[in-house]
Amino acid sequence: MCRNLYVLFLFILWFNRLSFAQPAEHVRQYGDSLYREATSLKDGEKKAEALLELSFFWGDYDTVTALKYVAEANEVLGKRAEQEYYKGLSAFYRAAAHFELNPKLSKKLYMQAEDHLSRSKGHPQATRFRVRLWGSYGALLQREGKAEEYVDVLLNKAIPMAKSISDSVLWGNNLQNVAMTMMNLQQYEKANRYYREALALLDGNAQSDEQRLILSVNAARNSVFQRDMQAARHFLDRAAEICARTPWSSAVPLYYTAEANYWERNGQLQKALDYLERGLALAKDLQSNDLVPNILYGQYETYKRANRLEEAKKALLQVLPYVEGKTLLRNKQTVYYNIAHLHRLMGDFKVATDWYEKFKIISDTVFAHASEQKILDLEHKYNTAERENELLSAKATNQEQELSLRRTQSWLFVVGLACILLLMLLLLWFISVRNRRRLGVQKELLLQQELKNLKQREQISVFNAMVQGQEKERSRIARDLHDGLGGMLASVKLKLSAVADGQRKLTVNDTDMELYTIINQLDQSVNELRRVARNMMPESLLYMGLEAALRDLCKAMEHGAVSIEFQASGLRANYEQPFLISVYRIVQELLTNAVKHSAAGKVWVQCSEHDGHVYLSVEDNGKGFLFEEAVQAARGIGLANIKNRVELLNGQLEVDAAPGKGASFHIDFDLHG
Repeated sequence: MCRNLYVLFLFILWFNRLSFAQPAEHVRQYGDSLYREATSLKDGEKKAEALLELSFFWGDYDTVTALKYVAEANEVLGKRAEQEYYKGLSAFYRAAAHFELNPKLSKKLYMQAEDHLSRSKGHPQATRFRVRLWGSYGALLQREGKAEEYVDVLLNKAIPMAKSISDSVLWGNNLQNVAMTMMNLQQYEKANRYYREALALLDGNAQSDEQRLILSVNAARNSVFQRDMQAARHFLDRAAEICARTPWSSAVPLYYTAEANYWERNGQLQKALDYLERGLALAKDLQSNDLVPNILYGQYETYKRANRLEEAKKALLQVLPYVEGKTLLRNKQTVYYNIAHLHRLMGDFKVATDWYEKFKIISDTVFAHASEQKILDLEHKYNTAERENELLSAKATNQEQELSLRRTQSWLFVVGLACILLLMLLLLWFISVRNRRRLGVQKELLLQQELKNLKQREQISVFNAMVQGQEKERSRIARDLHDGLGGMLASVKLKLSAVADGQRKLTVNDTDMELYTIINQLDQSVNELRRVARNMMPESLLYMGLEAALRDLCKAMEHGAVSIEFQASGLRANYEQPFLISVYRIVQELLTNAVKHSAAGKVWVQCSEHDGHVYLSVEDNGKGFLFEEAVQAARGIGLANIKNRVELLNGQLEVDAAPGKGASFHIDFDLHG
């Protein structure tokens, strides 16, 4: 029963797509809903891919509709349809549409898809479609009776590709296809090994219940063929667990037929019939026209074995409409024979004779087809023999022509080799000339860069000399003012003060008051002179270090309208004098700008050293400005001097200033640069 049922199942599956040439209304409604979902997508590529998958759905029912959606997908893609990847997809889905009606064209299109997709390695989905197309191509080979070539395609094409992209579902499905082929060839032990490998792959995939259900059912059937009922029970229990989670899966009727197969082999025919009845009811609910006749035929075999001939006849007659009108004659031959044999067992010899006559007509037709093929084979052999005689008679003439052709080919080879050598020499000469030109251009660019760098170094050297000269001159003037003029004014003040004190002891008059006024003015002049001298070269910078000098500078610049906050961290007392003076002048210039021009109420000065770098920040909350415009303007001479001093010390200046948002100056000096 099991073997005949399996053969009939294969026959009926062959007609699966043809049976839907006029799709049921619910199928069309479902297809229309898929189309609405696809056309609602905004992204062009996603819409095209959805239309292609819709084409795959319609390939089971209506080839014309399937091809229409492939064409619509190409229209959506536009110029992108010319990309190798989408050319491959178009060929793949057109091949799927022609799978049943035109297998030869389908195979050709699958190979076109392989050609395009193999050149689309950059696309992540290309290999996945190549796995699918090789599986379908192999299925067409199997239909041609080339089971060995089918297995070769699976083992050397589809499975290695699925393995390379770690797609456990595709990998497991193709292992199952190998197992089914081995089972069909009655290589049950090999089939069992492939089934277990496939299940091990799919067990780790939470989205593969459908595939694992089919796998478990087929593995159970294979174990029944091996008469390993314990293993069959194990696989059927796994399938039952999956059926409980997916009760409306189209594969559940397969599970019921496998259970019936198992219990029939164990001699429990009623239990087998119960499972077949459940499977038949579900297959009808699912409108599965491929499974219904398969289950009905199983009922016939089981009823017949139980000697319930009337019920067996009823089940077999229900199979008849599924094979009537189909082109595959062996289906009819099998059903007609069993109907006739069943009527003979029931004693209805007249009806049995009628069915035997139908069986004979079908058998004669099958034999005639086989005879026609034999005649064609004989004709082919005869024509082949005639051609061989003609070839023998022309062989001598061809040999002479071949000798002449070989001599001509030798001369052509020599001439061609000479041309190739000449072209190679010309190519080498061209490459050499081009390289020399590139080398000349590179040398010119390097020379220009070197000249530019030399000019920059000269400018920096000139500015450095100018700054050093200015600082030396300031130092000399400050020393002269402090030591010379400052001392003289202090001496005059002391003498005037002594005279004033002497006069005060005697008498006080207006002349004495004017003398005190002159002394006060002279005192203010001495203070102003000292301030100027300190600004030109502060003594605290030379003797107490950078931190003390900057702190004094901040205190000196601070007045009632402007508050200056100074913070220092990690500063040393032994910086080189040029560095000290430059940093001091930069802070002095920035504070002067903040006090005079920014209208700020608060200024923050921070100076620190860390890891070979000195960091300086001066920020205010004033009215702000545009830095580049200020540098270019005449009043931006001080800012330009700041930039030059920073570059001279190998520093980096960052300015964050905008009108109404204050100004921030951040400077990074590399002490080892």
